[in-house]
Amino acid sequence: MSVALFQFGGWSPQSGAFYQILLNMENMGFFLYLFPFLLALAIFYGVLKYTMGDRLPKSAIGLISIIFSFFVMLYSSWNYMIVSFFANLGGMGLIVGCGLLFVIILLGITGFKINEVFSGTMSKWAFILTMIFIGVLIFFGAGAGWLIQLPYWSTAEEFWTALFFIVILALAMWWLGGSEAEKKEENE
Repeated sequence: MSVALFQFGGWSPQSGAFYQILLNMENMGFFLYLFPFLLALAIFYGVLKYTMGDRLPKSAIGLISIIFSFFVMLYSSWNYMIVSFFANLGGMGLIVGCGLLFVIILLGITGFKINEVFSGTMSKWAFILTMIFIGVLIFFGAGAGWLIQLPYWSTAEEFWTALFFIVILALAMWWLGGSEAEKKEENE
């Protein structure tokens, strides 16, 4: 879509109050310092509170979370690419979430119940692994390669070809082995 479409009537994406607010927030370092700090604080506090429970006082959990969050703030001052990473991660996550919601709506219109997907344990694990795979794709698609240095062999085409072949073999062995076990149970 062309920017000229937005400039009809004198309006453009760079005019208006929201653009100025975002520009001011960027200039003040909200995206580079404050938001990674707050996100890290929430994650550290939540994980420590969940794992430690009542074994550690709330004040200690809070202090540890704040200290680690300040280290995240220090890291973000060294690596300004964290802003584009979180912006891409949030945007791509929203796009994938909207796509999944649209699929659920279409399935609902056709009368398909989503809870039927989770009727068997195998389908639950397939769904969970698919969501993890989509999450990893979004994570690296958002630019995690800049933040996490991957070894060369993990991105080589030969590695992915071999991995694909191994997965196909594992699925074939699982399917063939499962059918023999079912036959033995039926005969007994």
